[in-house]
Amino acid sequence: MVWRIRFSPEDLDRIQLRPTLGPLAETVLAVGLLRDPQQPRTLLSEWRGQVQGVQGRVAPRLRPLAALIPPGCKGVDLPTLTGETNTIQEGVRALLEVPREHLLVEMAYTNRWNRLSPAAWALAEPGARPDLAEATEAAYHDLIQPYWHRIKATLHAEQAARRRTLNREGASRLLASLQGPRIRWRPPVLEILMASHVDMDLGGRGLALVPSVFIGKDPSLHENPNDEDETPRLVLPAADAGRAWVWERRRSPGAALAALVGRNRAAVLASVADGCTTTELARRAGVSLAAASQHAAVLRGAGLIASRRQGGAVLHVLTPLGAELLQAG
Repeated sequence: MVWRIRFSPEDLDRIQLRPTLGPLAETVLAVGLLRDPQQPRTLLSEWRGQVQGVQGRVAPRLRPLAALIPPGCKGVDLPTLTGETNTIQEGVRALLEVPREHLLVEMAYTNRWNRLSPAAWALAEPGARPDLAEATEAAYHDLIQPYWHRIKATLHAEQAARRRTLNREGASRLLASLQGPRIRWRPPVLEILMASHVDMDLGGRGLALVPSVFIGKDPSLHENPNDEDETPRLVLPAADAGRAWVWERRRSPGAALAALVGRNRAAVLASVADGCTTTELARRAGVSLAAASQHAAVLRGAGLIASRRQGGAVLHVLTPLGAELLQAG
């Protein structure tokens, strides 16, 4: 079976590239990933290994959130209900403010294929929402927070790579770059091989492409049933989510920044300001290709840049911390 997403010229002009759904969304998806027996155990194995001992301890606190995510599915679409938020605090506030009738619409949709328990339906009632908010914050703290700065850097790098393709080669080439075993771009239709059938005419709304670390092995398509004019979102697995450096525990700022010494590395950091490949970095900084690669590795280890492969090259972009350091300097 296949999802077919039909683009008009207007839709191609309205493609949006967003860096992340936000920490609340990634938290919900992470819980769903852990509860989905259909996802390969090798997927994000380093992260799974680190949180395996935590799951049993937090399970009682997670029950309200887990009730909305039956095993084997992504559960009630809380990220669409809350919108994209920058912090877990913003996300939880948005979750508390979701209208009861909007939550019930999403719950009814999930219940059509994955039956929700009475405990799940009770969460839509007055007074139950704080329990759901508390469970969501607990899940973020134990499953996401230790890695969030690197997750965010990875997702921003993915957005930067796609924006580079869009700006240089256009929307059609961007959609073609998504092609893989499950995705095919057959203008004007984007086809995604899935276990269900969807035929979506975007109707001038455009499409937002969003990378996610915890979406699993398959893309996910989201429409807001409470707002027909809202731009649909296609959430795609982040290409570099499995990289070991993403799952390293955060080092102290002093240890991470101790490697940054001298003017040469400052010049290299400045050269990455608007995004560049390793070859472009070497040319801008006036160093050899090997030296540029070494500098990039040190800056990446310090959490100041993020890197991802794009075709035959590696694209480097500043992380928020790198941008702040460069601005301060």
